[in-house]
Amino acid sequence: MPSQGLVSAARRAVREAAFLLAACLVLAAPARAAPEAAPFADNADSVAVVIGNRSYKQTVPVDFAHNDAEAIRAYLVERLGYRESNVFLLKDATLNEFNQVFGTERNPQSGRLWRSVREGRSNVFVYYSGHGVPDLASKQPFLLPEDGNPNQGESGYALETLYRNLDLVKRKIGPERQLVVMVDACFTGETGRKGESLLAVSAPGFAPARPKAESGIVRLVATSGASPANWDEPNRLGLLTSRFLMGVSGLAGAQGAEGTGDGLIRWPELKSYLRREVEEAARRASGREQVPEIDDAPIVLKASLPVAAVAGGVAAIRDEAAWRRAETLGTREAFEAYVGTCGETCAYRSQAMDRLLAGRTRDAAAIDQENWAKFGAARQYQAYLDSCGDVCAYRGLAEGYLGGTNPSTDPRVKRCDELAAGTDDPDRPKGVPGVKLGRIEASAAIEACRAASAAYPQLRRLAYQLGRAYDRADRSKEAFSAYDRAAKAGSVAAMNNLATLYENGQGVKRGQAEAFRLYRQAGEAGNVVALANAARMLEYGNGIPRDEAGAVALYKRAVEGGDVPSISKLVPHYATGAHGFPKDLRQGFDLFRRAADKGDPVAMATMATLIDNGFGRYFPGMRSADMVLRALKRGELGAASVSATDTAAQKLKPETIRTVQRAVKEADYYSGALDGRFNPVFVRALDQYARANEAE
Repeated sequence: MPSQGLVSAARRAVREAAFLLAACLVLAAPARAAPEAAPFADNADSVAVVIGNRSYKQTVPVDFAHNDAEAIRAYLVERLGYRESNVFLLKDATLNEFNQVFGTERNPQSGRLWRSVREGRSNVFVYYSGHGVPDLASKQPFLLPEDGNPNQGESGYALETLYRNLDLVKRKIGPERQLVVMVDACFTGETGRKGESLLAVSAPGFAPARPKAESGIVRLVATSGASPANWDEPNRLGLLTSRFLMGVSGLAGAQGAEGTGDGLIRWPELKSYLRREVEEAARRASGREQVPEIDDAPIVLKASLPVAAVAGGVAAIRDEAAWRRAETLGTREAFEAYVGTCGETCAYRSQAMDRLLAGRTRDAAAIDQENWAKFGAARQYQAYLDSCGDVCAYRGLAEGYLGGTNPSTDPRVKRCDELAAGTDDPDRPKGVPGVKLGRIEASAAIEACRAASAAYPQLRRLAYQLGRAYDRADRSKEAFSAYDRAAKAGSVAAMNNLATLYENGQGVKRGQAEAFRLYRQAGEAGNVVALANAARMLEYGNGIPRDEAGAVALYKRAVEGGDVPSISKLVPHYATGAHGFPKDLRQGFDLFRRAADKGDPVAMATMATLIDNGFGRYFPGMRSADMVLRALKRGELGAASVSATDTAAQKLKPETIRTVQRAVKEADYYSGALDGRFNPVFVRALDQYARANEAE
């Protein structure tokens, strides 16, 4: 989300320094042509293996894995016609159970799946939700069994073995039958929780080797990007699983949520839908990319009623589509049809009723016009204000004739400022402290700022604050509208947030060039965060031509304007002497000190690793453990920065980590061993400790 939420996500990208985690494995096979085919039906003899690994003996759980497995089982049995006895459902499967169902590397035909399929009569569906892990020595990806150790690849079930054994199953069922493999997991070694890793040791930029592409297997894999697979929190499912089940219920068809297609879901339609929906939902939820890898296939599915796990989500999407149709038509009949057919899910009933009752509003407007003609002509402005009802179109004019009014004394404006003022908005009045995006009470702020902005449309900060309130509620379209009004009125804070919406395609069609233009416009008007965001787009070539020299120039200006995170972006150039920087490591490290003094947790964590790796002479009188504890005082970002040192080229020493473990343990946030490692229990404790001790 934009405002401080998405701005934070963008600035975290700027801050990344050497702390990038490993990329997820690209699992898709080469593209194949997708000819027309009969629906994926006739499943009386079809067989499926569905695995949901939630609980693990040696690492953290995957919260929704059991839900994923149950939802997929329901789809196979209730919608595709699989016999319940032919769906092998495994929850928290051990390595022995993986071997029993799929076969071993040495004996691939010993698996229950191989024995159960029938030649020429079985379609096969294999599904897995749980942890995937990379083996750093062999560079091979593994599915992690319930009893597996994420730091020992041999304790997992190799993905290469799975595909090799399934290739034999595909040969047995024959070319006219389909074998689909769906993996809602990734193989980065991350858990999906910010700053948390499954691995005791990892390496930046590490990507496992790709398994060999076997012929005839159709694969859907959650992600090929540099982030873990995301969850769909509202539906309590993995994101790929959620959108797959929504898509096959008709949302991926020719008319999607409009519901007027031919009742068939062709594989290219499903593939396009999944890539679009997963990418957009991941960007909204985490600010990071998640693009699923999906093979082409000659498969057609019949659109079906949604299974219970996604029924509410599908109903909400269709309800919104119905409301959009009614709004487009704009007739009384259209709004009556919406209210009459929306059923239990009817999110826009009140808006529809407002439209149906618009005649009453028109009557009130006519009365207001008559009152203004009567009292305004006689210069009886207070009498006009006293006559005002629901409609009071000339309030501002009347108050102006009466000597004006100070909006800051209006209770509606004061309430909006109190609930949603931006901490870095130059339009924020003196004496108004502002509030972080994550602490905005969305519903109260929306109500207050909507009323205040309507009463004082000339105050651009109120429109900006209304945008922040919508932002907090994940109502991107309304946030875009409010930010757009404020930006057009000259709000530089709104320009930056509007640019972030364009960059991420939230509430508006994605437009990288427009995002860059707005970032530059806001930056030239004095918003240093926008300057840094424009620099980031140039540095990485994010939708625009890459220009490292231009990026450095903007980072310099952002630093000169007081943007602390941009300081770290200049340090590497003091080591190389690039872009006109003097080759002077001390000057570069002094920038880290300046950033840390101004409260940047990434700089603090970086200084700690430098001290522990032989550069302590550049930071006299400083201890690495003290720098780590200072970083944790910066809250969630501090915890993520500290945890990320475990994947940096320069790591913290075990004795430093033990010192921090001891401090966190004494504060009653950590109950694990003082082992000097970023074990999963310690990483979770760091996050809790940082949140509780965040410096205001």
